[in-house]
Amino acid sequence: MCEFCRVRSCISQKGFPRYYLPCSPRVPRDVKLIYLPYWRFKGVRYICSASGVTPRFTDTSALALADMPPQLPFSLGLRSQALPLKLIRPDAQGNFFRPLPSAMVLQDNPSGLMTEKPTFKEDIGETFSLIYSPFYIKKQFLVDGVTNQVLPMEKAIPPDLFKLDQVRPGIETHFIAGICPICGADLEGSGDSLVLVCRNCHSLWRAREEKLTKIKFRFAAPDHKDDIMLPFWRIRARISPMNLASHGDLARMANLPLAIPRQWESKPVHFWSPAFKVRPNIFLRLLSQLTTAQPEPILSRTVENNLYHPVNLPASEAVQTIRITLAALLKPRKEILECLPITQVAAQSVSLIFLPFKSSHHDIIHPDLGIGINKKALALSGNL
Repeated sequence: MCEFCRVRSCISQKGFPRYYLPCSPRVPRDVKLIYLPYWRFKGVRYICSASGVTPRFTDTSALALADMPPQLPFSLGLRSQALPLKLIRPDAQGNFFRPLPSAMVLQDNPSGLMTEKPTFKEDIGETFSLIYSPFYIKKQFLVDGVTNQVLPMEKAIPPDLFKLDQVRPGIETHFIAGICPICGADLEGSGDSLVLVCRNCHSLWRAREEKLTKIKFRFAAPDHKDDIMLPFWRIRARISPMNLASHGDLARMANLPLAIPRQWESKPVHFWSPAFKVRPNIFLRLLSQLTTAQPEPILSRTVENNLYHPVNLPASEAVQTIRITLAALLKPRKEILECLPITQVAAQSVSLIFLPFKSSHHDIIHPDLGIGINKKALALSGNL
């Protein structure tokens, strides 16, 4: 927030977030800092096998430079989780070096935990970020700027070791005033929200490069002012080579225990995904429950005066959940898993839908769908 005009700002970054780790207060002020890049991968990998869908949380980092001394930390370890990450501004001082591409550094298995090749896997909610760690040279030896300790190198570093391509990562970060471009009212949104709400002119916005762009949305009207509005992505997609075009097709392939109504044969199937991050087991349950239920609430464009849960899972990630939903719902699972690696998913329409959930003491509940989410699990989802 600007201290002068009290206007909140939203941050837009080109490609991926860029941060740096703070130096130890014992680092001399007159040294010339060298910031070395580390790629960080954070997300949930869903592994699909004959026994079901198993989520595995991953948070790892790796040095994004080649031909470095072996004493240089290959990974940030717990630093990226335990230390505060500071956003790189255009006026940041020090030498920042250009990283190798993330695909070369983290490769196909960022977690390093898989010992066998799964039948099918998908990374959902993953974020790639670049974290710069500070170092400086003292008497031809390298000093870790975070701990202010000399790295145990057998010999002095060669003078040309850090003659690398330098970059200015701060120029990729843009600060945009959180003011509605239409009516000038203050926009609402939490620190991790991808979508900002204007209650004055009933519009939703997201940051793209150096400006705010309007997005399409719909709301299901709440019954009470204390209801909490949860965001979901509703996706209509073409799936090949599977023949899954109607609600009836979904009911048959999922082997639902009911008589399929005739109107389901002409009703298009929609895949639903939370537009927010939540614990993997709850996320999986919501994928299955909403897609199986195929809700059809009455929708409007009126922004209700209720509390809105932040949208922090982008639509592109929601499209990736479709194959996970298929692995969880369709039968027989063995045949589905054999088909999923070659299955092509092409999104035809993606809508942001807000559904009202009633607030109880421990949970928020959608009574019509019979879906409940623990409040504490929802509150802690910001750590994912």
